[in-house]
Amino acid sequence: MSQQPITLILDFGGIVKISPPLWPNHQLNVQPGDLSQFTPNGNGMYGYFQRTGHPFFGADPHEAQGGIVYFSNSPDRSDLEAMLRTIGVSLNDKDYAVFIQTSKKPRKEGYLHQMRIVSRFALKSMFGAITEEECERFECQSLSVGDMLWLFLDSNRRQFGTNFFNSPELDGLFGGDGDFSREELSFGFTVENAYYSVYRIWSRAWLVTK
Repeated sequence: MSQQPITLILDFGGIVKISPPLWPNHQLNVQPGDLSQFTPNGNGMYGYFQRTGHPFFGADPHEAQGGIVYFSNSPDRSDLEAMLRTIGVSLNDKDYAVFIQTSKKPRKEGYLHQMRIVSRFALKSMFGAITEEECERFECQSLSVGDMLWLFLDSNRRQFGTNFFNSPELDGLFGGDGDFSREELSFGFTVENAYYSVYRIWSRAWLVTK
């Protein structure tokens, strides 16, 4: 069974600007490209809210929507976008930065590829990565947030397949035995910060059992 690092294959047609993990020309306390950390929720006016993971108490008391969802590799685009709109994702925005990371130890780290989308507003007001002047000059992406999320799904489906019997690259990566339990591609998504529009999506695998 494969235990080799996954090779990143994300085909966005060369029209997506992927930002480096370390934001250039600024000394920052927290890097927007540091995907080892999750942002707290809230706008800072009432303090920031750290999720507890409890189904009842894990919601930010100052937000009506958000949270974490897990889903299979089979939703069509209209269903996916309906779900994302329901939890408050601004699908039409184009003023954002993109950060991507690939796991070298998927079972330990819990993901294959992950992508964080950080709005221009968050870059300026939450991370301090751009100044007011740089915010005004910020170059928008040619793709909307909805386009980016869909292409992330599609590129992972092309790499890993959509069923456990055509996903050899996933064999054993999440603890499957190649017989009774086998890996099949799936996804997770979270609204990291609803007020600042920071989103995270990642590919993973679930174990199909006989």
